[in-house]
Amino acid sequence: MKFAFIVPPPQYNRMNNPIDRVYGCNYGYDYKPPIHMLSAATVLEREGHAIRFLDCPAEGWDAARFEAWAREGDFDAAVFFTPYLAEEEDKRAAAEIRKHHGLSKPVIYLGAAPTWKPENFVSDEATLVVRGEPEMSLIELAQALEGQGDLSAVEGIALLRDGTPHLTPTRGLLDIEWLPIPNRRLLLGEYRVNRLDVTPVTTMCVSRGCQYKCTFCAPNAVDQASEVEHKRVQGSPLPKLPLRLRTSEQVIEEFREIHALGYRGIEVADNQFVWSKRRTLEICEGIRDLGLKWMCLARANHLRDPKVVRALGEAGCMMVYIGTESFCQAILDDICKGIQVEDVKTAVAVCRECGVEPEVSVMIGGSALETRETIRHSMREAKKLGTPFVHYSAVLPFPNCQFYDQAMEKGWMRHGEFEPVDNAKTSIVNLPHVSAEEMERILRWAYLRQYLSPRGIWHQVRKVRSPADVWYKMKMALKLIRNSFFTRWSEPSR
Repeated sequence: MKFAFIVPPPQYNRMNNPIDRVYGCNYGYDYKPPIHMLSAATVLEREGHAIRFLDCPAEGWDAARFEAWAREGDFDAAVFFTPYLAEEEDKRAAAEIRKHHGLSKPVIYLGAAPTWKPENFVSDEATLVVRGEPEMSLIELAQALEGQGDLSAVEGIALLRDGTPHLTPTRGLLDIEWLPIPNRRLLLGEYRVNRLDVTPVTTMCVSRGCQYKCTFCAPNAVDQASEVEHKRVQGSPLPKLPLRLRTSEQVIEEFREIHALGYRGIEVADNQFVWSKRRTLEICEGIRDLGLKWMCLARANHLRDPKVVRALGEAGCMMVYIGTESFCQAILDDICKGIQVEDVKTAVAVCRECGVEPEVSVMIGGSALETRETIRHSMREAKKLGTPFVHYSAVLPFPNCQFYDQAMEKGWMRHGEFEPVDNAKTSIVNLPHVSAEEMERILRWAYLRQYLSPRGIWHQVRKVRSPADVWYKMKMALKLIRNSFFTRWSEPSR
């Protein structure tokens, strides 16, 4: 079969801005390859199917060009990987396909949004949802579409039967060592990673799950889908899904293939990349000669060993994003973060000592203990660390996490239920001591002060390597100003 994996044009969403599909919770100021969607496409390609990976934002396709392509219909089935924020635009693109082809071409949804509420997606017999982790279910679904099996026998999907949504049994988790390296030759567009000053760039993800138990956790987009599906079966409180790692040899092989394809930079999108010391050192030793520049996410308590952090730097790691969340220990304990404030300060110092740029985060509103003063304290402490940037966000209680259950029970949701919003600017939670509107004002001014300050501007100027970089950074600055002052800050409720 010919499968079209589709990211619709940005004109199909309310912000007219590409939606990030790696983490699934913001409109991207840089637009990265949707690695989890690419993984699913690669698995089908390995099974012998033809793949067109149509990433409209990356390929520069506007609505008119996409609609002309949809009308031609050189595909047998359309596939969308839909994080919560992308539901509106993916449904609009699917409707465009339906307009021209009726029910002759199946539409398949993957990802967190259709996994959470499949009944919102399966509107006809030719629309299907793959729930949770998609790869194995997608293989069997493709076989059934080719007439080699019954759709109702495929685990982990949702379909319409006699006008009613029908959910087949949940599928177990796969062994991710079985997954092929994502075929980046399918990517035809141009991508950016704002924290890296090289092009071309790509993303990679070489683990799933996590061994920590943060109550607010918003993992990467594929784990969001897996967690919400298993929460459906297990109920709450949800135990975190087990950590599954690709081997050191597999990770090194993928780095080397990326280098051979001509990429110069990588964003590693694992929920946390620095696990055991031995594994990290093996990977770093295996890639240090490649000359790649890359960044990753890592917990502060895994960055205390200078030998590990120095190995990261020598292997080309330019920046580590440290999920700090708060500089108030009582809040860190309440959200089960599993770190001490001092761990963050130590990690930043060790990173600096070893030549790796640290970036810390401040997440506001993740605990009932949050107040205006605790937010101000966290921002002051983050600023004292002197990192080039601090990542600010409002808590986004995805339906997979424990904080969602707490917010629903306590009536904290701003409009009564979870809403897909960009949490770099919008809050959907009213807490006992600080409102959603207050959190939004804080976020707006925090970002403006940071990015448009002399220091922030100089940091961006230093990274300019070409006229294209100048144009790109000017566009990003204009987007920041527009989103701060000339668009409605709180996105409308559905």
